[in-house]
Amino acid sequence: MSGQPADAEQVVRRLFTVKESFALPDGELEFQVAYGEGSTEKFVELKAQLGPLGLRPELTGSEGDCVLTIRKQGPPKKLPRLPAFFALFTMAAVVVSALLQQGVYRELVPAWPDYVTFLAFGVAVAVVLGTHELGQRLMARARDAGHASTYAIPGIPFIPPFLPSLGFATSQREPALNRDSLFDTIIAGPLAMLGMAVLLFAVGNVTAVQSGVPFASTGLGNTTITINPNAIQLAIAAILSPFAHPIAAGYVAVSPIQDASYIGFILAFISLLPLASYDGGFLANIAWGQRAVRVASYLSILALLVLDTWTYWTIAVIALLLVGRPNQLRLEDEVSPLSTSRQWVLVGAIVLAFLCLPIPHNIATLPLG
Repeated sequence: MSGQPADAEQVVRRLFTVKESFALPDGELEFQVAYGEGSTEKFVELKAQLGPLGLRPELTGSEGDCVLTIRKQGPPKKLPRLPAFFALFTMAAVVVSALLQQGVYRELVPAWPDYVTFLAFGVAVAVVLGTHELGQRLMARARDAGHASTYAIPGIPFIPPFLPSLGFATSQREPALNRDSLFDTIIAGPLAMLGMAVLLFAVGNVTAVQSGVPFASTGLGNTTITINPNAIQLAIAAILSPFAHPIAAGYVAVSPIQDASYIGFILAFISLLPLASYDGGFLANIAWGQRAVRVASYLSILALLVLDTWTYWTIAVIALLLVGRPNQLRLEDEVSPLSTSRQWVLVGAIVLAFLCLPIPHNIATLPLG
């Protein structure tokens, strides 16, 4: 163990131009280094070489005054209980949503067994929610971004359209390598969830059957059970129209898998908006900083309030409560900025969010199908 500081210093001096060096207590080291082109990649290499020695680097300050500190790795932190607590309530909300969906299908297809609706819809929704967490976990491992604890905010039963979750709030349990790796990890969740929603909608579209009774006779026409499609769904439906079952006038296409995909699209919309503490707000914080996130959050809240359902208004209230507490970024390399390509990816993600938004009822009213 006594040779670790000397070995670490050799690696640092090989990769960086050292201006000054200092010995810290417990054998830790501090260097004032020159930051320039390629420093981001050099820091990644430095961490890979120091890891086997039980050491971890930290790059702080600014490009003009850059400090590199070599610290000993601490013990792993305990898993927080809050995400698991929220996950249980979210799963309960999934069950409630599936039961509510049974009531809808009893009117649309009276001959359809309740358990088919419950299982098909409930499992598909659970897969949508799980894909978000899985996408972030896999990307975190691939991009050395530590682990970001995702909180699935449980939905409120009977608030249309029966969302089992009102979005995903994210916090860091461990520091990420740099802004690029953290950005890739956070955005992987919403994009993976959106990809699953697209897949479920496509499968549901080609396997949907005609309702057993005309939609007008069900009493659902004046309720908020009806969710309008978004631009992405309209495009998919147009492409797959030759393969879909024909539906007679006055009837609707019925598919619990397709209905579950609507929840995935709505959650992708919420997740990609630049709302503080939500996925999109975390991404905006990485790219623009906390002040810009606060402004973007208020604009997003205003956009939610313009929409015509209580669901979005509820999310706006939650976001308003969180906007004053944006996440503090925890980075091992605090100096390297977010790459330009990822800045544009964030802009594209915000545009994509609105493509996932169902057409509001005050613009156009279309039956679920």
